[in-house]
Amino acid sequence: MTAMSPLRTLREGLGDDSLRVAIYLGLATVPFTVALSWDPVSDGVVNIGGSISGEALLLAGLIVGYYYHDRPTEAKRAGIWAGLAGSIGTVIVFGANSSAAVASASWPWSAAAVVLTLAAVGFGVGFTVLLTTVVAMGLDWVLTRLDRNRRTAESKPGDNTSKWWIALAVYAVVAPVALGYLFGIAPESDASVLLSVLLVFSVVILSLPTLVALFVDATAPRSDWLPNVWLYVGGPIVAGVLVYLFATVRGWGFPPGYGQYAFLTALWVATAVYLVNRRRHRTDGPRYGNAA
Repeated sequence: MTAMSPLRTLREGLGDDSLRVAIYLGLATVPFTVALSWDPVSDGVVNIGGSISGEALLLAGLIVGYYYHDRPTEAKRAGIWAGLAGSIGTVIVFGANSSAAVASASWPWSAAAVVLTLAAVGFGVGFTVLLTTVVAMGLDWVLTRLDRNRRTAESKPGDNTSKWWIALAVYAVVAPVALGYLFGIAPESDASVLLSVLLVFSVVILSLPTLVALFVDATAPRSDWLPNVWLYVGGPIVAGVLVYLFATVRGWGFPPGYGQYAFLTALWVATAVYLVNRRRHRTDGPRYGNAA
């Protein structure tokens, strides 16, 4: 009975009409995954497994998360099935890359190559399913938090106790110190250069949790203020992309660096302005609106 459980689950999933879109999306990624990941094996090179291009799988996960948002079928379950269908491409790529190693190896090593190939295929399938599932669940979570009806819910006991602002405050203090030291003081000695690198590295590390904290706090249910999430969270991302594109067009050295500094600076501005407005609206009292 236990041995048949996976087969029964597979049969039930394939026959579930609610999962049909997810499965079709996963299957649609197979030719793109194979084409983008295909790497001919050179003569004399032993290659077990290979590398997988995840662009098509990432896009499929986003579409699944959007399509199954607010539907009876959970985005998590749909993401799993999209990943299982899309993993056919992973199996093809890993199998093709490993076949040469298995065929050319002598008996003891060919057996080891088969075992390693099976392990690589299993890992690849697991990674494919994990990628589509996490992306689908992530977008579903984002769309849920952006829902206006949820954000404008009446205050309840325990509301307005979010601690995410602490992470924002840390970034608001550390970012200007690090960037100001780097560009304002222009360190020259080895010690000062090392200090500037550590400061900038800390800001880069803090930027991602800060962006997440900004989104979570800005989309928290509240009756006193409705922050413009697209401005606070989307603004720094757009600024970084635009500066990167401008630096690329102008031919400046290392455009990603310019884009990164623009993102970090814009994130600091957005964080500081958000904290000021957050405190001001909490002080002024309950209100609704689209005020920034």
